[in-house]
Amino acid sequence: MQINWMDSVFSDGSIRFVSNPLPKLNEEISIAIRMLKDSPIEKAYIRYTLNGEERVVELEQKNIKDNFIYFWTKVKIEEPILKYHFILCTSDNVFYYNQMGVFEHFITEDYDFKIIADFEKPSWIDEAIFYQIFVDRFYNGNTENDVKDGEYTYRGFSSKKMKWEDKPGKYEVYGNLDFFGGDLEGISQKIDYLKGLGVNALYLNPIFEAPSNHKYDCSDYFNVDKHFGGNKALAQLTENLHENDMKVILDISINHTGDTHHWFKENKDFYYFYDDENYEAWCGVKSLPVLKYENPEVRNVIYKDEKSVLKFWLEEPYYIDGWRFDVGHYTAKVKGSTIYREIWREIRKELKALNKDAYLIAEHWTDAQEYLQGDMWDSIMNYFGFFRPVRKYLGEGDLFTGWKIKNNMRTKNGINFSKEVMQHFARLPYVIQSMQFNLLSSHDVHRFHNSPSISRKNVLTGIVMLLTFIGVPCIYYGDEIGLEGDLGDLSNCRYPFNWDENKWDKEIYQTYKRLIALRRNEKVLKNGSFKILTADDSSISYARFNEDEAIIFINSQDKEERTLYIPVLTIGDFKNYEVIFNNGEDEITYENGITVVNLKPEQTYLIKFYR
Repeated sequence: MQINWMDSVFSDGSIRFVSNPLPKLNEEISIAIRMLKDSPIEKAYIRYTLNGEERVVELEQKNIKDNFIYFWTKVKIEEPILKYHFILCTSDNVFYYNQMGVFEHFITEDYDFKIIADFEKPSWIDEAIFYQIFVDRFYNGNTENDVKDGEYTYRGFSSKKMKWEDKPGKYEVYGNLDFFGGDLEGISQKIDYLKGLGVNALYLNPIFEAPSNHKYDCSDYFNVDKHFGGNKALAQLTENLHENDMKVILDISINHTGDTHHWFKENKDFYYFYDDENYEAWCGVKSLPVLKYENPEVRNVIYKDEKSVLKFWLEEPYYIDGWRFDVGHYTAKVKGSTIYREIWREIRKELKALNKDAYLIAEHWTDAQEYLQGDMWDSIMNYFGFFRPVRKYLGEGDLFTGWKIKNNMRTKNGINFSKEVMQHFARLPYVIQSMQFNLLSSHDVHRFHNSPSISRKNVLTGIVMLLTFIGVPCIYYGDEIGLEGDLGDLSNCRYPFNWDENKWDKEIYQTYKRLIALRRNEKVLKNGSFKILTADDSSISYARFNEDEAIIFINSQDKEERTLYIPVLTIGDFKNYEVIFNNGEDEITYENGITVVNLKPEQTYLIKFYR
């Protein structure tokens, strides 16, 4: 195999190529690019704009280190976002390089590198491994606060106390009023379990007062539901978590409330009422009336006032570490309104002023790039750039598309996977890329390991991908034990956690635990550069790397045994390697910067290279 010099061209927004990835406005920084030293590049330039004027600045040759030549220059950050790409000249051609790769044609600025001035990145986020908890279904720590049979009725249904070993009920039967008794005390009592698994951050589905078990129909933003233990239980939980060096973010919908909220009765100007009977409701669901952000009082009570909803829980005695915003892409978008940009920018400014380390993520299933440029959200629930590409690559048709149209979408294709991932990440600033909230399962879709389209070997492969990809990994409660579930109704992904270890899937559990430990121990998996090395119609390989080491993921979905050639030299001059994950037999050689790997169908390697 001949290594193409163009495959070695690389830069990103990490400390390895940007002297300060989080610069202040008017700060001068250094920006570098590298490639193999025997490449034909004679001159290299950086191209950006300042005050609308195009600047093309020739780079200096910095040094030659091992097999790489580095070019660099200094740039002053004079605007809120510096967008740039590189121009590379040989004796007979000109090439352009951006976050998507090397091109021989001049390029748009969509995939330019981006550096944000004065960006507040949570200081703890690179170390985070999240665990999502649907509170009612995790652990019952106090039976005294359980919902009782017939305690209340709502929209024609009556509350039902379930046995922990029962299966969740369908909406048509229970109307989301079936309760298993999980609460915040239960989470506190299982901190040792969570620490033993290796996670260090929690994402809790909504906990505020509401009639349903999911609590996206909030009736009081300022009170934790009494059946979860009330405000006191949250204060105790956050204290316990922080004492154990764990973070916690809460889920909230500020797009809508429930129709039992006192605002809905007392402050009708907080909503879009058209007459006494008709009002704007989320997706037409009448129990979820939409908040009216054209009303300044709504902005004040949600995020502007000193004791507003979003600030209240960030402060004493709760000190939560961030927010997950439900249906974020719907918020402040009623009947063509465009104030959503203003709203989200104000929310970020207000909350970051209170706690610059607060992590702000939102639900968005499709292209969210406009929200992820440094002035609104830190991240999305990364369905678009991870969940959907990974589950499709590992054999499942795209669920989001399938909800709308019947299709025969092609799966197990590495080229499509590469394009789907990079079309998301390559339009984001690097600091935002590194904070994308990656997941395999959630409360809104059947569990990854329950999918009939994903094989056992590919379930294990998905776990490896989750814990090695660029971004922040999140494990949905129970995925680590292979928790029971099914397809169809949302109740099927919300089973109570099974605390009988004899019924755990030990192979899945040990794979999660092993990969979590790897993630926490290997620096390149937390803040290393990311690059897709190879992609074809049935395989993919990618690397997390720095100057001293690399961890490379290699997988084949081919139906036949095959051989892959991985150009390791394009990311580093490494002398040694060790296989750290392989769900088959080792058949690997490494010579002259190229790894030759023989893979059986659905086989996965994780290989560490080092000096």
